[in-house]
Amino acid sequence: MKGFAITVAILILAVGAAATAGTVRAQTTAPQFLVTWKTSGSYVPAAYPDKALPTYGSTITASLELLLGGKPVDLRYQTIYWYLNDVLIGGGLGVQTVSFPPFNSPPSSLTLNVTLPSYQGAYLSHDITIPFVSPVAVINAPYPNGQAAANPVSVSALPYFFNTASASSLSYAWSVNGQAGASAENPQTANINLPASTAAGTVLSVGLTITNPGDSTSGAGSLNLTYAPHL
Repeated sequence: MKGFAITVAILILAVGAAATAGTVRAQTTAPQFLVTWKTSGSYVPAAYPDKALPTYGSTITASLELLLGGKPVDLRYQTIYWYLNDVLIGGGLGVQTVSFPPFNSPPSSLTLNVTLPSYQGAYLSHDITIPFVSPVAVINAPYPNGQAAANPVSVSALPYFFNTASASSLSYAWSVNGQAGASAENPQTANINLPASTAAGTVLSVGLTITNPGDSTSGAGSLNLTYAPHL
C-alpha cells in the first residue's frame, strides 16, 4: 500500500505541474495583429474582382484589431501609434483607424507600422506592406488568340487605378499601326474599319493612352491583332 500511495502522489504532482504549465502558456500567449486597409480614389472596372490599389491622389484607410485567443481586445484605453515608411502619421488613445494619402513621391510599396508602446507592460509592433501602383491602361480585345475575323475590328479601353470616380472623366487616345484615331461617340471604344482589300494575316498594332485631366497622370498599353477574315 505504501508503494501505491507514493505512486498516486507522484501522479497528482505530475497532473498539477501540467495544469500549471498550461496556465502559464495561456497567460503568455502573444496577441495577434489584424490590420486591414482599403483605398478610395482609385478607379477599377466593375468586374475587377480584387482590391483597388492605392495610386497617385488616392486615400488609404487602415484599421487595427488585436486578437487574444481569437477574440478582439478592448483597445479604447491603449495608446496606438501609426507610421508610414517610419514617419508618424497618426495615433493616440484608442486610435484604431487612420486615413492618409501616400507620400508625394511614393515608392512601389508602402510600409505601414502600428505600435502599442505599453500593452500590459509590453511593447508591441507590427508591419504590413501596401503596394502602390501607377495608372494602367488595358486594351480589351474579344478575339481568341489575337485573331480578328470581324470588320470593323472593335476593341475597348479598361482603365485601372486612376484617381477618378468615373471612367468617362478620363481622356482616351487610340492609334493603329502608328496612325492616330478617335471615336467621337464613345472614346472608350475603337472601331477599326479595314479596307476591303486588306489581306488576311495583316497585323494591326493597336495603341492606347489614357490620361486623367485632373492630375495629368496617364497609362499606356498596346496590343497586336491579326486580321483573319476566314475564321
